[in-house]
Formats: sequence, structure tokens, C-alpha cells
Amino acid sequence: MSVDGVLLGIFNNYFRAAAEAAGYTLERTAYTTFIKESQDFTTGLITPAGQHFAFPVSIGAQSYIGIDYSTFIASLAPWREGDIGIANCPFATKGVSTHLPDYHLLKPIFAEGELVAFAWAFIHSSDMGGIVAGSIQPSAYEIFQEGIRITPKKLYREGVLQEDVKEFLLSNVRIPDKNWGDLNAVISALGIADTRVRQAVVKWGLDAVREGREALIDYTERRTRDIIRTMPATAWSFEDYLEDDFVSDVPVRVKLQVSKDGADGLHFDFTGSDPQVQAAFNLATNGRHPFLCLAMFGFFRTRDPGLPINAGLIRPFRFTAPEGTVVNARFPAATGVRYALTQLIFTIVQGALAGAFPGTVPAAGAGQATIPAISTIDPKTGQRQVTVIQPMIGGSGGRPWADGVEGCDISLGSLRNTPCEILEHEAGLRVLTYSVIPDSGGAGNHRGGSALRLDVRLMHPNTVFTARGMERTKFQPWGLDGGRAGAPGDCVLNPDTPRAKRLGKVNVEHLSAGDVISLRTPGGGGYGDPTTRATSKVLADVLDGFISAEAARDVYGVLINRGAVDEAATTSKRQTGERASDAPRFDFGPERTAYMRQFPAAVLDELSGLLSGLPTSLRYRAKQVAFVAMRAEFQGEPVATGWLRANWGQIEGRLMGVAFITQTQQRRRESGRRPAVFATAVVRQPT
Repeated sequence: MSVDGVLLGIFNNYFRAAAEAAGYTLERTAYTTFIKESQDFTTGLITPAGQHFAFPVSIGAQSYIGIDYSTFIASLAPWREGDIGIANCPFATKGVSTHLPDYHLLKPIFAEGELVAFAWAFIHSSDMGGIVAGSIQPSAYEIFQEGIRITPKKLYREGVLQEDVKEFLLSNVRIPDKNWGDLNAVISALGIADTRVRQAVVKWGLDAVREGREALIDYTERRTRDIIRTMPATAWSFEDYLEDDFVSDVPVRVKLQVSKDGADGLHFDFTGSDPQVQAAFNLATNGRHPFLCLAMFGFFRTRDPGLPINAGLIRPFRFTAPEGTVVNARFPAATGVRYALTQLIFTIVQGALAGAFPGTVPAAGAGQATIPAISTIDPKTGQRQVTVIQPMIGGSGGRPWADGVEGCDISLGSLRNTPCEILEHEAGLRVLTYSVIPDSGGAGNHRGGSALRLDVRLMHPNTVFTARGMERTKFQPWGLDGGRAGAPGDCVLNPDTPRAKRLGKVNVEHLSAGDVISLRTPGGGGYGDPTTRATSKVLADVLDGFISAEAARDVYGVLINRGAVDEAATTSKRQTGERASDAPRFDFGPERTAYMRQFPAAVLDELSGLLSGLPTSLRYRAKQVAFVAMRAEFQGEPVATGWLRANWGQIEGRLMGVAFITQTQQRRRESGRRPAVFATAVVRQPT
């Protein structure tokens, strides 16, 4: 039969509702706070070939649209009624799971003896074993440290629980009762999706459902390609950095060029991105993954709000993600903090779009989500418990038409905050402060969203505190078209006391009862010249506590006296003050601006090309040695283009051993060329 437009619209709403019904079931029956409160999960429907044809809108994470499940499905074939597959390994599933804490489960849906779909769900587990409670330690350098690795297995076979698989899953984690409770919630959710699909077959027939699932994906692809046809044919480029990788202080570069691929396709080329790192920030994408293009999905939905959400969104895309780089890491790279890089790529795509569509794209949001977790010992049982405290997300960027949103970035808008009462009940702490931070949103005609501050007092001794995803503590979220960069984030132990200690980006901290942790997220970048912001809005911001009176005067040029705007003084100050009309389109803040001055893009491109000629296993170390050499030679001044290529032999020598470098320097002295200055690399190596 042929599925007409009316039936296709019915199928889109019906199957989306089925996915959402499964999601609400999961939310209401889950055990751990990060699932039932923060909603770090997703449900959906997948074709037998492994493509999403239905995805929730009103609940769950939105970042898994278009993942290819074919490897997962094929590895457990043949599927039978009552089977449920489970996996969490990014490499064995070729990018289905993106780090070990994410359980992914599949249940085949049969109707009239035919496999018509898979019900799917993922959840983020608060603990999957590994080197630290909560599993994710930013400085982990291989996946084996990050917890139990589950290659695809059948948890249920024809409706029968596989006790050996269950024992394997639960004997390697710190909170087996909560993990098993969460998994049972997933199984219930999969059952809801199964029932809804079977009901669709009864109502519309097997042929209609079979054709409808494929027609939905094709329809989304056609409408997406229609949008792409209207986009300019020029290439758009952008690059950004993780500010360090916990192993060294050298930033991690991600470079992207987006170009048209024919008339109605897009090519995402990450050539020039840095080698995979010896820390937990790598992405295992298998070279094609929604994490490489998430901002485009939001862009398309903005252009076409009725666009169905399914695998058709990613079909027009082609990716070049060189293997062995941070965007396509090789086994056994650590991937625990992979979403820090995903959010960076979101901002990079956003920056590229700002170049292609000026006046329509917001400034950068916070670009990070700090996910703090604490582990305490239950005084009754003696068992260690693990709780995710709160997804700490900074403000979104100022928009061409409105201010940014306080404490909520568009790249992670699906995560919800945990109510303080529940947090205190479940996590063994007391919430002291949970508020916005004044003057944290980037100044602009449209102000960036304010950052958040959360102060908690620990109530138990021997508490282990970790925080994954912290970024933008040095390199600020960029402002756009005259807007200022947003404020950086931070973490402080025991603030406002003689024992105060700045932690910055947290790895692992062992703390005591009575210690206070103060987390501060970044603010969103501002959009447009702040001196053109309406004085009434500036006054409202001061009265609401979003900006200080000093910032109103010094940055916005607005003088406030006794709760009102001094219009005459404001007019005079704005007329004589500096304007942002001649400023660069992007305000990166002083730290990144200084870094880009010292290490220009042409030099980093040159380094990337030289590194690509080395074996993958040597590239990360070679990059560190190269930076030590450049810093020693240029002493804070801009590195000269061509210097790296001229001295690459010596850098390789330092990489391979002192004896080789001595020989190289001798040859260069004999040839009359000045040897480069080298210093010992201060890089923590795995032991």
C-alpha cells in the first residue's frame, strides 16, 4: 500500500507519542536522581535496519538523533520474541553508547511473525564501577579505568532473564540495587513502546506500519534537503578549544569546515583537529555521529518547526573525522567526559553558522555542563553510595532578538535541575546557595544568560567528590557582533573562609564532613553593542540582581541613582564612551585572544599536518613536545609560520630520545643552521 500525507502525519504523531509514553514510564519508575529528576535518558523507536523513526520531544535527552544501531543489532542476531539486548561500550557498538555509564537497551517488536521495529532506551547510570566512585574521572587515560565494559549481550532471551549476565552487570558496580532498579524501569518503558507499536499494526495493518516507518525518515530527509538548498554555497569555518586536558596545560583544538555537498547535502570536515588525548575527553564516533553536528538539528527545526525528528535529519550529511583524533578516537581511548567535547562542537557549528547567516545566530552559551557527583559511606550498611548532585549548566548566549536564558544553555536544555529538598534527602548534603551570579552574562544589546552558583555543605566524612564536564574556566563563551564574552566558571572549596581553596577544574577530591563546595558555571556571551541596550532593561537587570550598578555604569554606560536612570548623565556618558561598532565579530575574552595571538591558526594547521605523518600512538606526545619547544623559542611572542617544519626533525628527536636529538643538532650545527631551543616537557605520563 501507499502511505499518503494524512496517514504519514498520523504516524508521526502516534509513534512520537509512543516514544514519549515510554519515556514517562521510565521517568516515573527509575531509582536514581539523575534519571528520575534530571532526565538523563531517552527512549525511541528504531527500524530493523537500525535507524530512528520516532523520537520524543517533550521528555529526555535530544542528542542521540540519527545514531546507527546496525552493528549493535547485527551482533545479537537472530532476535526472537522476548529478547532484550544491552551494551555500553562505545567501540564495540561503533558509537551507539558514547561512554561507559550509558546503558543502551534494545527490545525487538514482532507483529504477525515479522520483526517490525526495535524499542530503544538509554539511561545514564550514576556508577558503572571503575577507578572512582561515579566512574568518570577526567584524568583517566584509557577506557578500562572507566568501569565495566559491556559488549552487546542479551539480558533476556525469549523472555527469560539471563542470571549470569545480570550477575556480571551488578557485581562490578558500587550501587547494584539502584542500577538494577533503573534497568527494570527501562524494561518497563520498552514494554510500553512494544505495546504501542503492536496496537498500530492492529489498527492500520502490518504493511502500513512497515511502509510508514520508512516513509517518515524519507519525509524528514526531503524537508531537510529543501532547507540545505537555500543555504549559501560558500564554506564556513570555525575552531575552538578545550582549554586543557588535565594531562598538560595545552589546549585541545577542534577545527571544522562546513561546506555544501552537492546541491542538497552538507560536508562536515574536522581535518586539523588535535590527536586523541590521554584523558577522558575523546569521542568514539566511528566517523559519523550526531555528536558531530547537533547544532544543525536545532537550526533546521528553527527553520522548519514542524520537521519530524528522526534519522532523516542526518542523512544529508557527510563527515570527515580523521581516525585517531579527538573526534574519532581509537580503542582504548578514555571517553568518560565526551560531552565536554560534544558541547564544544555544538558551539563550533554555531560559530560556523554565525558566519553563514549573520544576524540570525545567538552568541555562545556556557558550552559546558558540570555534572558533580559525591560518594559517601552509608553509616548503616557500610556500603559506598553514589549520587549525582545536579547538572550545573551556565547561561545561554544572547540572541539577535532577545536575551539569553539564565542558567540554561541550548546545547543541554533537556537536562532538568534537581529540587534542593530531594538533593538533600538523597545525597547527604545541605544546600546553602543556589542562585544566579551577577555580572556573569556577557554584556550586550541582548545580554548573555547568567551563570549559576551552587554551594553545598557535606554531611559525611570520607566523601569523594568528582565533577565531569567542567570547561570555560579560562576560555570564555564568546560574544557576538559587539557583545562581550561571558564570565568563566570555577569551583571553590570552603569559600569565604580562611580555608578557601580554588579547585578550578575538578578531577577527584577527598573531603570531610563540614566542607563546603561552591560550583560556579560560565555565563553566556552577549549579543550586540551593550551601549545600545535600552536603559529600562539595564535598570531592570540591576533591580533583579543580574548586573551590578557598577557594570551598568562602566559597561552599559547607564548611570542609576536612587533606583532610577539618570537620563542626562547616561546620554552624556554614552555619547563620549567607546562604541563596539569597530570591534571584531567575536569577542573571545583575554585568555583565548592571547592564546590565538601566540599560536596562530596557520601554525596549528602546520602542526596538525606534521602530526598526521606520525603513528597514531605518538601524535599526542609529539604535540606536547612541540608546544614545549615553541614556548621556549618564542617566549610568549607569536610563533612564526614555518618554524615548526624547519625544526621538526629536532622535535621528532626529542620524542624518540636524547641521543637522536644530539645527532640532529650536530648535523644542523655542521650545516650552519641555528639549533632550536628545547626545554624538558612537563607532561604527566600514564604509569
